[in-house]
Amino acid sequence: MKNLFVIPILLLTAAAWGAVYPVTETSSSSTTSTATSTAESAGDAIAASSGGQTWYVNGGGGTRYSTNQTSGQCNGTSSAPYPGVGANQNCAFKDIRSLWTDGTNVTDPHAGAPAWGWIGSSGDTYLIDCSGGALCRIGQNGPNVGDGYGLAGNPYAAGVPLPINGTPNAHTRILGANYASCTSPAAKAHVNGGYGVQAVFSLQGSSNVDLACFDITDFSSCGLQGQAHSCHKDFPVDDYALTGIQMNNATTNTTITDVSIHGMAISGMVGATGDGVVATRVSVSGNPSAGWNMDDGTGTTGSGHLTLSYFTAQWNGCAEEYPIVDAVPYADCTDDGSGGYGDGIGTATDPSNPGWLISIDHSVAAYNTQDGFDLLHLQGNGSTLSISDSLAYGNMGQQLKMGAAGSAISNLFVGNCNALRQAIPGTPSGYNAKLSDFCRAADVPVVVAVGDGGLTTKYINNTLYTANSIGVEVTTNGPCTTTCFFQYENNIFLGFQNNAADGYPGGGSGQFPTPIYFDSGTQILSLPGSSFTNNLTFNPKNNWTCPQTSWNEQNAICVDPGLVDETYHLYGFGNMSPASASSIVVGKGIAIPGVLTDFSNSTRSTTAPAIGAYEGTAAAPPTP
Repeated sequence: MKNLFVIPILLLTAAAWGAVYPVTETSSSSTTSTATSTAESAGDAIAASSGGQTWYVNGGGGTRYSTNQTSGQCNGTSSAPYPGVGANQNCAFKDIRSLWTDGTNVTDPHAGAPAWGWIGSSGDTYLIDCSGGALCRIGQNGPNVGDGYGLAGNPYAAGVPLPINGTPNAHTRILGANYASCTSPAAKAHVNGGYGVQAVFSLQGSSNVDLACFDITDFSSCGLQGQAHSCHKDFPVDDYALTGIQMNNATTNTTITDVSIHGMAISGMVGATGDGVVATRVSVSGNPSAGWNMDDGTGTTGSGHLTLSYFTAQWNGCAEEYPIVDAVPYADCTDDGSGGYGDGIGTATDPSNPGWLISIDHSVAAYNTQDGFDLLHLQGNGSTLSISDSLAYGNMGQQLKMGAAGSAISNLFVGNCNALRQAIPGTPSGYNAKLSDFCRAADVPVVVAVGDGGLTTKYINNTLYTANSIGVEVTTNGPCTTTCFFQYENNIFLGFQNNAADGYPGGGSGQFPTPIYFDSGTQILSLPGSSFTNNLTFNPKNNWTCPQTSWNEQNAICVDPGLVDETYHLYGFGNMSPASASSIVVGKGIAIPGVLTDFSNSTRSTTAPAIGAYEGTAAAPPTP
């Protein structure tokens, strides 16, 4: 089974990151991060069983009994193994596909049960144990035209069909057997899509469904985004799957918990969402196109509430090795200059109607071949983005792009957009040979949009290390006049020279970065209703004035912040917390209503909080 392996050399302590947010690193400058909670995942986002039927898959099970398959061994209603004799016994299925097909060959993907459609009823639970010899391939038997199973002649549509919808009081639950404690890779039910399936799991139009505790991959290193090893899509079909999970804006009240998706042929996840979708401890890594491409090409976008907590998007734009050889097993990376894409998370350019409200917390975007968190197009009809307590670094484009009326609070950003130029320890030789569009789109790590309408774009208590040309670019979404507000408060900006030593092989400009740039020419921070206060700026471009009195900057600090690690990492990141209680950023912020905790989940002072993402001093540096 193709798993996501890293060599954990350093582990940030719970005191440094908060008890629920460790980050695994592979060198003294972190190379691979995970936003995995240390807390037990005891179904915190998973509905309790409503008492419906539970269906079982495990290694001791047998073949499926149905009215079409009367010699089938098991009915799937018990976790018991097949007793060895008899048909229609109370025992588990051995093949995960028995949950939606009895093996009868039909050509219509909408045929319905028992030939092609989920067994059971609304509100049932499907408990899947892929260990002990269970068959957890999803798709045809392949690779030839006659090797079908359940859906004759159509391997591309042979992924998991749409689940039976639950109800608000009785969710349909599709769960790995260890769902109550499923934070480790070994605990997950490992499934692999194969032989050309469009999506391993389809949640397009699902409602009141819980999907939890799965590792989703395929058995191929091929990709379809400019990779040299391109997937063969005709018979005999390569053993690949395009996407791990596919959704759309009719997907509502659905949770995805403790799921790792890696090494697909296109993207980890595809499609927007409707209201009430929650993704908790989900990772999308090493997918050749994107981590989560929310643009499915239909000209639609999402609506309602989407919440991402402890979400990781890393090394997308690169194909994952199969079999795994290297510690950081991502190769054949492509970008927009070599037929690739590479966003960690990216939205469609279409405005939402009604609005789409996305909340992201305790999440990581790293080493993606385009942007990390690309939510710039999350605009229209009241759409908002809230991103907090999150980390972005090493992405080739922007680390964060945030649409109008968004808020970015207590985040860490490192503008090392040249990271993938480097021979990062653990990566395959030549993994980056096709990459060229480093620091794309004006060499800026953070882009935020503002616009009229009385809503305020907020950039508060963030820490930014950058050698880019610009630190924060402010762009306008339509007109920006008397109701265009920008709140820039309690932030740390630490600049480094734009030169060869800091990653720019052509020598760069040799200058320090401009901390804030307004692409419209309008200095919005000086407008009534905006706020520019209690920020620390150190090492800005030589023509930058600190404080910016012409922009009405208040309580500015223009000296060294006194953080633990103030070096610029060509890849990865260092410890960006205050080095001691005497660090000038401690206690020098302005209290912000609603900002109660810092990046590491420590409580903020209600009267004199620290400036930057961390509230207090470093309890301990990273330890071996």
